[in-house]
Amino acid sequence: MPWQRRSPRIWRGEQIMRYRLLVIESSPSVRQQLFNALAMHHDVEVLSDGREIVQAISRFRPELILLDFHLADGSAIQICHSIRHLLVERQIQLLILGQGMGESERLQAFAAGADDIIDKSIGQLELNAKIDVLMRLRSALVRATTAERKLEGYTRELERIVEKRSLAIQATQDIAVFALAKLADSRDTETGEHLVRMRAYSQMIAEQLRVSGPYQDDIDDRFLEDLYRSSPLHDIGKVGISDAILLKPGQLTPEEFEAMKEHVRIGAETLEEAAHSGQSGSFFHMAAQIARYHHERWDGHGYLEGLQGSQIPLPARIVSVADVFDALTSKRVYKAAMPPEDARQMICRGEGTQFDPAIVAAFLRAFDKMVVFSTKSAQPVRFQAAPHTSKTTHHWGTFQTNPELIGNAKLVVVGNGSSELTLITNWLISAGMDVRSCANCSEAVPLIQEDCPKVVITNWSGDDPNCELFYRWIREERLPHYVYTMAVIDSNEVVDNSKVYRFGVDDVISNSISRKELLARLNSAVRVITLENHVRNIERRDPLTGLATLRYLNDQLKREWARTRNYRLPVACVIIDIDDFREINQKYGMEVGDKVLQKLADTIAEQGRVMDYLCRLECDRLLLVLPECAEINAFRVAKRIEMQIDKVFVIAGSEKVQCSVSMGVAQRTQSTPNLEAMLDNANMALEVAKKSGKRRVVRYQDCEDSAGEMVEGDQVRNYLEHLTASEIMTSPITVIRQTDTVEAAVKLLLRNDSNSVPVVDGQGKLVGVISEQDLMRALRKRDAWNLPVADFMRRDVIRFEESEPAIHVYEFLSQASIRRAIVVRDDHPTGVISRGSCLRSLQDQDVNSVLGCPEELASILDSGIYESATLGQLRDLARQLKGVSKSHEPEGIQI
Repeated sequence: MPWQRRSPRIWRGEQIMRYRLLVIESSPSVRQQLFNALAMHHDVEVLSDGREIVQAISRFRPELILLDFHLADGSAIQICHSIRHLLVERQIQLLILGQGMGESERLQAFAAGADDIIDKSIGQLELNAKIDVLMRLRSALVRATTAERKLEGYTRELERIVEKRSLAIQATQDIAVFALAKLADSRDTETGEHLVRMRAYSQMIAEQLRVSGPYQDDIDDRFLEDLYRSSPLHDIGKVGISDAILLKPGQLTPEEFEAMKEHVRIGAETLEEAAHSGQSGSFFHMAAQIARYHHERWDGHGYLEGLQGSQIPLPARIVSVADVFDALTSKRVYKAAMPPEDARQMICRGEGTQFDPAIVAAFLRAFDKMVVFSTKSAQPVRFQAAPHTSKTTHHWGTFQTNPELIGNAKLVVVGNGSSELTLITNWLISAGMDVRSCANCSEAVPLIQEDCPKVVITNWSGDDPNCELFYRWIREERLPHYVYTMAVIDSNEVVDNSKVYRFGVDDVISNSISRKELLARLNSAVRVITLENHVRNIERRDPLTGLATLRYLNDQLKREWARTRNYRLPVACVIIDIDDFREINQKYGMEVGDKVLQKLADTIAEQGRVMDYLCRLECDRLLLVLPECAEINAFRVAKRIEMQIDKVFVIAGSEKVQCSVSMGVAQRTQSTPNLEAMLDNANMALEVAKKSGKRRVVRYQDCEDSAGEMVEGDQVRNYLEHLTASEIMTSPITVIRQTDTVEAAVKLLLRNDSNSVPVVDGQGKLVGVISEQDLMRALRKRDAWNLPVADFMRRDVIRFEESEPAIHVYEFLSQASIRRAIVVRDDHPTGVISRGSCLRSLQDQDVNSVLGCPEELASILDSGIYESATLGQLRDLARQLKGVSKSHEPEGIQI
C-alpha cells in the first residue's frame, strides 16, 4: 500500500512551542495547578473572573484563552461572545475547561464560539497536545488572513486601475458616439438638445420598467448601459436624406415621406456594419435595432417592416415613446412646442395602437421626473449600476450562525466492524451528507485518492499499526484539498489522546457521542477546512497569472506520468518563453510586462484542453503538459498557440505592445526515464528555438535526430573550453546580397558546391540565409528566376558572436538539426562554424586516440551525407531551365 511505505514523520506536537496563554479559572487550586503545568513551556497569566479580561487581552495579547465554563458569576458564555464578536481581529483560540458538563452545556459552548472543550481532569501531556493543535489552527488563520489581506490590497489596486482606465476608454467612446449622433442631428438647426433629452427620457422609462412590469427580467445593468449609449444614434440615418426634405418647413408630400423613411434603413445598415467590425457587439447591435425599428407601431402600421407587438425589439419600443414625447414638447420649423400635459394625453391616446401599453404605463410613472428634467439645463445623466454587495472576510462568528455549513459534504467512514461507526454513518446520511463506508483503512486509500472527501472518520485502534500509518499517509499525501480527520475512541478504554493528535488527527470523539454534538463538531471543523484550503490555494496559484505553480503541478504530473506509463499512453509538454521580455519591461515598465504575461497565460489556457495542465515555471516561461498527446500533435497545438499570440496585444499609452514566443516540444518515449527528463528535453528544444531566432517552435525529435552525429569526448570538450568561436571558424566566408536574383544564388551554390549561403544587406549586415531547399521552393514559381533573394530567404539565422566560447557552439550544434552556424562581429558575418570545423581545429592536437582521424570525420560531417541530396536536384533543375543568362555569373562576396 502507498501509505504503508511512507517513512515516519516527526510531528510538531512533540516539540512544544512557547505561546502566550491566559487562564480564567474561579477555583484557586485549579488555577494554581494550571499555572504550574503550563508555565514551564508557555508564558501564562491567570485571572479569577472575566471582569478585567479586556485590559488583560490588551496588555498581555494572549494567543489562547483557557476559560472555566463554571465561573462563579456565570459570565463564561458572555466572555465567549465578547471574544468572538468584539475581539475577532485578535484571532484568539478559545479552549473551554469544564467538569461534568452535560450535552446542552457543551452545545451552548460551541455555539458561543469555543474551539474545543476539555475536562479539568485532563492529563498534562494531552493538555499540551491539545494546545499545540489549537495553535496550529491559529497559525493557519494568521497566515491565511495576512495573505488574504495582501491579495485584497493587490486586487483593490488592480481593480482601481482597471476601472479608471475602463471609464476613461468608455468616456472617450461615449463622446465620440455622441459627437457622431450630434453631427447627424445638427443638420436640423431647431432640434436643440434633442439627443440629450431623448437619451435621458429613454433611461427614465427603462428604469421604471426595471422596477415593475412584464419586462423586469429583460432589463439589467448592461441593458440600461447600452440603451444610454445607443439611443442618441436613432436618427443617424438622416445624413443620407437631402436637405430639401429634411429641412422642409411644411408637410411632406407622399414621395418625400417615402424618401424620409429611408433614414431608418441607412442608419441601421451603418450601425450593423460597425457592430460586425468592432468588439462592442451588444452596444452597436442595440443601436442598429433602435435605428431600424423606432418608427414601427404596436398595431403593425409603422415602417419600414410593419412589425407589430412584441416583434418590435424592446429598446426600439422604449425609444419610440421617448422620441415622440420630445418631438411633441420641442419646437420645430413646422410647429410650435406642445405643453407636456398635452403631449402626455396624446401618448396615452396612442396606447395599444402606436405604443406598447406597458411602456406607456412606465412613461406615466416617470412623467413628472421627465418634465422636471425638460425644464432644467440638459445635463447628461449617467447610468448608475445597481450596488454590488461587498465581500467580507470570514471571521469566527460566521460559523456559529449557520448550523448546516457542512451541508452535503463528502465523508468517508472507516468502520473496522464497529457498530458505533455504523450508527454514526446513519446519522450523517440522515443529515444529508454524502457518506461512503469502508471496512478498513486499506479499502479507504484508493477511495480517498479517487474522490477526495472533506472529512474522514475512523475507529481508533492503538493495537493496529495500519491505523497509525493511515493517518500519517493522509497528512503526507498531497491530496487535492485538506482532509479533516476524526478518531472515535472507546469511552470505556484509557487512551492517550496526545498520541492520537501527534499522528495528525484533528479531533478525538467518544463512541458515546450524541448526534447533536457530532454535527456541532463537524460544523466547527469547517473553520479548519476552510483555512487550510485557503492557505493551500495561495501556495498552489501564481498570484499574477492565476496559473498553477510548478510545486503544485509536480504533484499532479507525477500521478499523470504514472498513469501514462502504466497504460502506455503518450504524454507531451511544451515550454513557452516570451521573446525579448526583458526589453518589454525596460521600455514600457513592469506593469505592462505583467499585462503581457497575463494575456499570454489567458490565450494559452484558451487553446488547451480541459485535461491539459498549464503552469508558470518562472518569470516569462510557461509550461503546458498535454496528456494522451504525441509530440507531433503537441507541435500542432504549439503552432496554433503561436498564431493566436500574434493577435494578442496590450495598450501602453498610445502604443500597442505585442510579443512573440519561442517554444520547445518534447514527448515521453521509452528512453525518457522520468518527468524531469522530458522537461529537460523540452528545455533543450527551446534553447535551439531561441538560438534559431524569434518566434520558433522546435521539436526535441528534430534536435535528437542530429545529436548523434557529433563526437562526444572529454578531451574534445576540455580543448574547446579554452577557445572562442573566432579561433575555430572557417574564414573567409562567401555571402550574397539580398538584392541579387534567385538565378545568381543558384549559380553561386552550384559553383561552391554549398547547400546554403548567408545573405547581407547594403551595409554588409547579416539579414538571412538562403539554402538549396529555399531555392527549390522558389523555382516552383514561373517568374522566380529574376526575383530578389530577399523574397525567399530565411531570416531566422543561427549566429554566434566571435567572442562566444567554442564549447557553447559545439554543444549547440550537437543538439540542433542544422550543420553550421554563422559567426558575426557587430552583425557583420566573418566566418562559419560547422560540425566539421569543430573537429578540424583538433588536427594538430594529440587527440587522435579519441577521434580516429579528425579530418576524415570532419569531411563526412560537412558532406551532407546525413541530409537529402537537394543540391543535386537543384543542379538538374538549373540545367533544364531555359533562358539562363551566361553573362550573369555571380562571383559572390568574400568577407
